[in-house]
Amino acid sequence: VSNIEEQIEQVNNKITEIKQLMAGKAQKLSQNRKIAAVKLSKGVETNLNALAMKNARFSVTQIHNEVPGGLLVDGRILQFDATGIDKVEFLVETNPGEGFKPLAKTASGGETSRLMLAIKHVLTQADQIPTLVFDEIDQGIGGRVGAIVGELLWHLGREHQVLCVTHLPQLAAYADHHLVVSKTQADGRTSTQVTPVSGSTLKSELAAMIGSTSEASMQSAQELIELASAFKSKIV
Repeated sequence: VSNIEEQIEQVNNKITEIKQLMAGKAQKLSQNRKIAAVKLSKGVETNLNALAMKNARFSVTQIHNEVPGGLLVDGRILQFDATGIDKVEFLVETNPGEGFKPLAKTASGGETSRLMLAIKHVLTQADQIPTLVFDEIDQGIGGRVGAIVGELLWHLGREHQVLCVTHLPQLAAYADHHLVVSKTQADGRTSTQVTPVSGSTLKSELAAMIGSTSEASMQSAQELIELASAFKSKIV
């Protein structure tokens, strides 16, 4: 312990050196996030426009908190962790004049579904998640928007495995593989069956989703299948 003061000084100097290095990297990371945030916002707004949220605005904010013992960046001592100095928050204005508010606190169920789809669609190239699950993303949207959602989901399916639970035939028609989920009861127990469908069976299921298996519904189901097929053939 005869040179403890010298050892403490050496450790403190090393800590200061490492913090200076971290501050430079954190500042560069924050600048890159700022650039990416602009691109993300524009991309999300473009997708929201297609998803019948024409007046919606999307923004990404970076929050910096000052705390003792943090990193010295631009004359401020900022809180940091393994992800850097930024606390990132998504903000959205779904209707003109409302102002930006946190996404988690303002969007309705249908709006949240479309916002998440828009975000995932923009991030497709950067996202390494292999499988995406959308549970009833058709909540709060109509048939016309459902077809657009189907197109976006199909685009996502070219880069990821996409599983989508839906009750909207305009959306379901765009899937490459269709599974019908049903429940049955026997001997006081409930069981779930998952059945692949295609061809005429698929058309019947889409017609049932429209409302019935009448001749008119069957014709509408066939039109949905043909529209989806025509869209896919143009892209491929």
